[in-house]
Amino acid sequence: MTSKTRSVALAGAGLLMIGLTACGNSKDADADAAGSGGTAAGATSADGTFAVDASACPAEATTELAEGEPIVIGTSQPLSGPLAVAGAANVSGFTAYIDKVNKAGGVAGHQIELVTKDDAFDAARAVTNAQSFTGEDGVFATMAQIGTPQISATQPILEAACVPQLWTITTSAGFADPAEHEWTINGIPPAPVEAKAIVDYIAGKVPGGTVTELKGSDALAEDFHAALPALAEEAGLTMQPDQTIPAGATTIDAQVSAAVAGSPDAIVLEALPNYAPGFLTGLARAGYKGLVVLNSSANAAGQWVTPSDPAGEGAVVPLFRKDPSDPRWADDPAVQEYLADMEAAGEGKAAMFGNALDGYNFALMTVQNLKDAAEMEGGLTRVNVMNAAWNMDMQRPLMINPEQVTSGPTDPYAVESGEMGAYSAATKGWESVGEWDYSGQSVEIIGQK
Repeated sequence: MTSKTRSVALAGAGLLMIGLTACGNSKDADADAAGSGGTAAGATSADGTFAVDASACPAEATTELAEGEPIVIGTSQPLSGPLAVAGAANVSGFTAYIDKVNKAGGVAGHQIELVTKDDAFDAARAVTNAQSFTGEDGVFATMAQIGTPQISATQPILEAACVPQLWTITTSAGFADPAEHEWTINGIPPAPVEAKAIVDYIAGKVPGGTVTELKGSDALAEDFHAALPALAEEAGLTMQPDQTIPAGATTIDAQVSAAVAGSPDAIVLEALPNYAPGFLTGLARAGYKGLVVLNSSANAAGQWVTPSDPAGEGAVVPLFRKDPSDPRWADDPAVQEYLADMEAAGEGKAAMFGNALDGYNFALMTVQNLKDAAEMEGGLTRVNVMNAAWNMDMQRPLMINPEQVTSGPTDPYAVESGEMGAYSAATKGWESVGEWDYSGQSVEIIGQK
């Protein structure tokens, strides 16, 4: 949730924020109890604080890191395969923020060590990585894993070891359920919330209009397809037959032509961002004049839309964080500090990639959790870190709406609002064409699906 008032006791952790004085906190009353293994499974206290169950955890999950011991964070990324560019940029962002924190003294006297492994966007390889993380690597937590199949496959391994699976990157609504899987938390809006933003935008532009989905053959597409048609029907829109991109396809011209043939008022791309340039150029060649909507995986203009100029003109996408390649943020203090930090860490070449900013942002949030945990009773333990993530109240200035709040099963999503951006080939950035905010509603939206 991005705006919320809570009257609770806050952990007094002063956090390193990107050049701003805002600090983040997490509620600590019941989290303290969990840190010493004294809380019932999935307990939520009267003040709304959620605490994980540590009773079945190995001893090291509730053992405070020794003085000066490094905090080892693992990340499994697609450094090869279809999302290699995104994975590499994520790692650049992680590296820059962790470098900044370590130079400033680390977290409570602990330096952070990042262990990066390539999963090639393949679930089997992600499993091998998770086994190494919980075995020989001895990681304290993992961070920002990409993809529903990969997260699903590794969740049982990390869960059994009580290793926090922090800020996963998935459109699935199934990774924010602390009552069932308290060691995994999602870092982006789930597909039903994003689909709601898309549907509301289309319904506002063409009331009673027709919509065609152009879907990939992957989990992201499944997540959107499970949500968008029902939401569209509720909004008075009519769905036309969807078109599916075959797995591994290198061209989508046939699917674009079939989608355009139905003359829908809007066509929505529900596929990984590497398909966005072909989607946009295909629509332009076909002379399509209706609404063109991308999913937020393509919300980095410079990476995914500008290469198709001028075909992307007017394409709309739900945005929830600032785009470093968007000229409107050129003078933004948070973006300027991000760029400076990337340069200082030797990652300047990747700085304009949206995924690099994402990586920086997820590292920032993970450090927030670590610092909050260090202030809890029992100190810097894996259990306290997970409790900090489920009871978070912080500022992330690189987000469209900086306030980021979680509150266990009542409010498991940190990001529930943003804006709709329309691409401008002239500026090579996004122009705001509306806002979306489902703070306090996201659980209800997801529950309908």
